Amino acid sequence: MLGKLETVFSYTAHFILQSWPENSPGLLFLTDSGGRVINFMDMHDSQSGNSLSAAAREYVQTGKVCHYILEALGTKEVVVKTKNGYVYGAFPLKELDGSVRAVIGMIVAQQEIEFDLGAYMRGLEPLIRMGYDAYIQHATSQIVTDLTLYDTARDLLTNLTRQISSIISKGYCSAVKLSEEGVLVPQDCVTTEEAEPGQAHIAQLVTRIGNTPITPMALDDHRVIVVPVSLNSVPLYALFLHLPPKEQDCFYDTRDVAFLQEIAEKASCALWRAIMSDDLRREANKKDLLYQLMSKIQASIDVNDVLHEIVTSIPSLYPYFSVELFLTVEPDATTPVKQLSFQEDEPSTSTKAYLEGRLVAEEVGEGDQRVTVIAAPLLGKQGIYGVLQVTSNQPISLSQHEKDYIAILADTAGTAFENAQLYQQSRNLIRELRLINDMARQLNKSLDLKEILDFVTEMMQATFDAEFCAILRKQPEEDKFDVLSASIPAFNGTVVNALEKPFRQIMQSKQTLLLAQPGAGPLPFSMYSCCSLMGVPLVVEGEISGVLLVADSRYHSFSFDDYKLLEIFGQHASLAMTNAVLHNEMERMVITDNLTGLFTRRYLNEQVRASLAKDNYGSLILIDIDYFKTVNDTFGHQVGDEVLIQVANLIRHSIRESDIAARWGGEELAVYLPRVDKATAHAVAERIRQCVEKETSPRVTISCGLAKWNREMDVNLSVEALFHQADIALYEAKNSGRNQVVLA
Repeated sequence: MLGKLETVFSYTAHFILQSWPENSPGLLFLTDSGGRVINFMDMHDSQSGNSLSAAAREYVQTGKVCHYILEALGTKEVVVKTKNGYVYGAFPLKELDGSVRAVIGMIVAQQEIEFDLGAYMRGLEPLIRMGYDAYIQHATSQIVTDLTLYDTARDLLTNLTRQISSIISKGYCSAVKLSEEGVLVPQDCVTTEEAEPGQAHIAQLVTRIGNTPITPMALDDHRVIVVPVSLNSVPLYALFLHLPPKEQDCFYDTRDVAFLQEIAEKASCALWRAIMSDDLRREANKKDLLYQLMSKIQASIDVNDVLHEIVTSIPSLYPYFSVELFLTVEPDATTPVKQLSFQEDEPSTSTKAYLEGRLVAEEVGEGDQRVTVIAAPLLGKQGIYGVLQVTSNQPISLSQHEKDYIAILADTAGTAFENAQLYQQSRNLIRELRLINDMARQLNKSLDLKEILDFVTEMMQATFDAEFCAILRKQPEEDKFDVLSASIPAFNGTVVNALEKPFRQIMQSKQTLLLAQPGAGPLPFSMYSCCSLMGVPLVVEGEISGVLLVADSRYHSFSFDDYKLLEIFGQHASLAMTNAVLHNEMERMVITDNLTGLFTRRYLNEQVRASLAKDNYGSLILIDIDYFKTVNDTFGHQVGDEVLIQVANLIRHSIRESDIAARWGGEELAVYLPRVDKATAHAVAERIRQCVEKETSPRVTISCGLAKWNREMDVNLSVEALFHQADIALYEAKNSGRNQVVLA
């Protein structure tokens, strides 16, 4: 029975009383399925007034169970009995499944009735049906009147489903939005069922129906009733009556279906108004959100702010969507973004949207895992910067209007992102220009190679925030690199294989930028465990002379812009290092004799003068090759030069690195020994003399003049005086037989 027994009885009684003779008093009552009276009313009174006995009234008023009521409940047929001057009738209210839910009873004085009560009661069926119809009409009107109080579709549907469920009194009532094609939109659902979203019975029904356009239907032997609500052929919502699996003995009858259909028809206008009101508010919210988004984006030129606004704006309008950003660039942003991948066997939705330059909407996955994915490209004037992708937790159907809005949002975001990127690039360019200018100015200040190497290493580490930086030099004609300078001092001076992958790529392509993918592990590089590596060659006259190397253990630590900046670093560093090497070479040439490789007389004089100023003592050896003119005359000047070179090499190998050997002039050579006393100097001179005598070819000898000085005894000694003393000693050595060492 639809509705509460007492309520339906009051509507049915109205039609019964209208058909009842006016001058036939009696009692009309209603019992439950156990025979207990739960409601009663007087039928028309005659002039005799209350002619019913007190016993009859007591029976009705006290709700006692009478045997003839039980008989009607048992036989499910109309029962009429006459007793003690009264006629008793019972009409069982049968459900469609044959069960009896209630009994309508009558008690009439026998003398007041002039017709067959049994025949009358057997004809009550149309009156009861009219009562049901009146109740449905009244209940529907009351519900529709209440719906006018709500201005949002969700509040309206919440109230509607609760009232329907209360009247039907079994199972659940749910309302699910319909798309323009009449297909269920599962994310927009209102239900009286209390359950987790994924476990609700209505969710299972929606999945089961899928993308089939909704029409009035009864499923599972009338355990599920579906009625679409539409206005002017425009689908709005689908109303569901559904019994949970645990209620096995129930089903919905024709009265339930009729009631739901009546509600669907009469509630459509109120529901349409609420939906239109929602749409207007949503459109206003969209415009307001779009305005706020554009205002914020235009007010900010920070890439991270732009990305944040993009990611947070959509869920406020579409809470059933999750948002992802796929970009082709690597912004320095805290908002999570993903890299577009073009290595897939089957292009993803985001990849399709990027490649096709348009919004793509599709369902992906299988079975219960199917979801709806919508991807819109971030379009700028200069290109596509990425894809805005929204994903539902289940298949849904969005209108073209909603898709257009997402596309507009993506376009706006793309333009804003482009502006932010261009601004960021201009700032980076200015920063890089300043950095390069500072670097060039600093490098031009120094011609010391070590200072240049240390400065470039420190600058690379500070600029790229890298864990490891190094400058390496290519060994001539060998597949090896020497580490000249490194941010980790332990690497200085080490030798690495030039055939290792990063170096091999640099040698082949004269550039490299290696970025390991997350989860792939470190790059194959033995020098330093890293996941990001940049390397640029140092090129001198078209040949690779070295490498600038920057590495970090973090994934994607460097961008292509970083690599281009490192290239500029390499160009300036290569030029500065070349200048330093050329400067050193020029200095060496100025202070070095071209033939012998020994220092020049001028350099020797400067070093002796410096020693006289800072040291406490020292010794000077002047050397002359005996009979050198004879060698030139006998063997020629070329052989004479070779002899001079031999003697110079023997001198160089017989002294310390701190000692200074120079060509004094012609065949005369000199050696200054700072902080060396007379005895040691004499031994050195004698060692040189013996080596020359034994190891020259053609064989020659030398004469040596040795002069020593001491600060305590030679306070005001000059360079010229010291050389004069040594020259006198040399003259004495030559005049006393040559091939000897004489002390001044």
